[in-house]
Amino acid sequence: MEQQVTDFFRTDYMPHGHCYLWKPDILWLNVISDAAIAAAYFTIPFVLYLFVRQRQDIRFGWMLYLFAAFILCCGITHLFGIYTVWQGAYGYHGIAKAVTAIVSLSTAYVLIKILPDLISIPSLSEYAKHKDLVYQAELDRLELIREQERLATVRLAVEGSPFGMLVTDALGHIRMVNTALTRMFDYDEQDLLNEHVNTLLPPEQRSQHRKLVEDISVGIRSSGLMTSRVVYGLGKTGKKIPVEVTLYRSELDGEVRVFATVVDISERLSYQAKLVEANDRFERVISGSRDAPWEWYPADNSNWFSPRFLELLGWPANVPAHFDTWKEHIHPDYLDKVMTHLREHVEQGNKYDINYLGRAADGTYHWFNTRGDSQRDEQGNLVVMSGMVSDVQDEKELEAALMHKSAFLESVFTGASSGLLVLDWREDDEVWLSAINHRFAAMLGLDASQLEPQPLTLLEKLDRSGVMYRLRDYLLGNVREDGESGTFGLVHAVEGRWFQIDVHPISDVLGDWFRVVVSSSDVTELKFAEQRLESALKEKVSLLNEVHHRVKNNLQIVSSLMDIQSRQVKKEEQAALSDLKNRIRAMALIHELLYQNDSLASINLQSYVNRLVNLIGDTLSKSSREQLNLNLIDEGKPLNININQMVPLGLLICEAVTNAFKYAFHHRQGMLTVRMVRRNGLLQLEVCDDGPGFDNALFENASLSSQLGFTLMKTFAKQAGFSIQVDGQKGTCVKLSELVIE
Repeated sequence: MEQQVTDFFRTDYMPHGHCYLWKPDILWLNVISDAAIAAAYFTIPFVLYLFVRQRQDIRFGWMLYLFAAFILCCGITHLFGIYTVWQGAYGYHGIAKAVTAIVSLSTAYVLIKILPDLISIPSLSEYAKHKDLVYQAELDRLELIREQERLATVRLAVEGSPFGMLVTDALGHIRMVNTALTRMFDYDEQDLLNEHVNTLLPPEQRSQHRKLVEDISVGIRSSGLMTSRVVYGLGKTGKKIPVEVTLYRSELDGEVRVFATVVDISERLSYQAKLVEANDRFERVISGSRDAPWEWYPADNSNWFSPRFLELLGWPANVPAHFDTWKEHIHPDYLDKVMTHLREHVEQGNKYDINYLGRAADGTYHWFNTRGDSQRDEQGNLVVMSGMVSDVQDEKELEAALMHKSAFLESVFTGASSGLLVLDWREDDEVWLSAINHRFAAMLGLDASQLEPQPLTLLEKLDRSGVMYRLRDYLLGNVREDGESGTFGLVHAVEGRWFQIDVHPISDVLGDWFRVVVSSSDVTELKFAEQRLESALKEKVSLLNEVHHRVKNNLQIVSSLMDIQSRQVKKEEQAALSDLKNRIRAMALIHELLYQNDSLASINLQSYVNRLVNLIGDTLSKSSREQLNLNLIDEGKPLNININQMVPLGLLICEAVTNAFKYAFHHRQGMLTVRMVRRNGLLQLEVCDDGPGFDNALFENASLSSQLGFTLMKTFAKQAGFSIQVDGQKGTCVKLSELVIE
């Protein structure tokens, strides 16, 4: 056996080259061919391996591995064929062929076994057809998703619509309603589904509406959009609701559907009623006014004359509404002037406001005033001109009376019992004497008839009493900033008599003095009476101090009683008591400062604000006070406020500071800024915090029943003589401006 094995693996058998007689051409042809076949057989399995690794989705990938093994074995047999050309190792060659045979038979067996599966693999055309079917199915699925999304969007739009919507079938039974409609009629959705639409109508309207729906359902009426109808709906509670209904008929899957849009027009009807009322009120106001509205349309030279206009000029209602009609009522002497004035307004945009003589309702000529303004298009062309005409005959007569009165005042000036002096500022800022009566001249020791208009410096040289020198020093070096009149001193002028000199300035629109009236009064007796009154005044001051002290103590007692009462009331009522207590303490603080100050007529605003802020902070809570940073901004000089203004102003500041503590500094650090300054003698005050702010509409719409604090602030501002603005955009800022008292 061993010998047989040894013989099987011998390599000294006759080489295969002897079969080729070692002819080179035949030998190398076979060797090279076998080598090429082996190279191809080795390459193909490698490519199959890479293909299967890259394509994990191949159904019979393992079969390709088997083919690769078969081809690889074939390549090995060809290598052994080359080897046996020179070496007779036919045993090894036979083993290689045997392995190849086994692998080949296995491959053939497996291939035959899976042949039905291979045959069942779709062809390229079948695969393309199947791919198209899958693609179409995916498109159908996406279209279904889009349709579902569209339906969901439509549903959301219907549900989110502010208008009520419902759908009924041909018999009027409700198939769908939205939230707005159920809310409008106070029903739940399930209460209305499958119910007849007449459920939502009053009994007296059901038959008419049923007939309308039937006409639409069967197509007697147009299947399109029906004209909106105003009817009354019936809520679940029996309340009648005015609504506007729009109907639309359509067919869905062969079934008739009536779509209805329902709009609650309660507010619209209310607004219409208010508009009619406002229009009637406007007509009543115009009819009771002296002004008569008019409009002129240059395009066709036509006019609109209000009933008041026709009444004012005595024209009939059917008078031609034309521009020439109005021109005829103007006096011929004033027609050119009025037309020129109108032309300058139309062409140059000048102000249109002119007085003229015109024929009035009684047939006589009166003085009229016409004024107006224009509306222009984008090219600047006049579209319409609107304005008013007023009968100013009374004003003209009053003007004549004033001229007569002026002459009368001239005589009064000359014969007045007090001395009067009028000084004017010229363009070079030099002060001139314009007029002087004989009593003022007598005080200076001069003759009024000899004093013609001249500079004040020349009058000083003639004055031996020194009054004019002191007056010029006062006017040029110490002019009052507030523009108010006042007494600048008592002058011991002539023969031991005391005279009081009062300066009464007259300012222009910029607040600059352009004229001063100086009066002199003999106050000798008053001077002596002043000394007698001084002692009596000291007693009254002491008594007034005691009054302020007692008022302050009484207010403190009231505040303490409220502290006791606040412990016995509900928590929600304590805040109101706390606010009321702060207002009482704000008034008590005013009387306390009056008692402590030398002046009994005014209070220092800076000191009051400092103490009031600390007082309110301590009242609310210690933590509230610690969270506050007060920034007081002023001009560095005392700002004193009289007692009449200080009481409502103090209460207003109290409300603003209390609101800051409550809402701006609640559980947080904050800055409260108080600015106070005088501009042209008028106080301007701001109380601002850096809190979250609020909606400005709350202040604008405040009333006694809502936002009491804002309502009180408006009232206190009016009582103190201030305008008030509240801005809640960046924090809260209360701005007060003192009004000019006319």
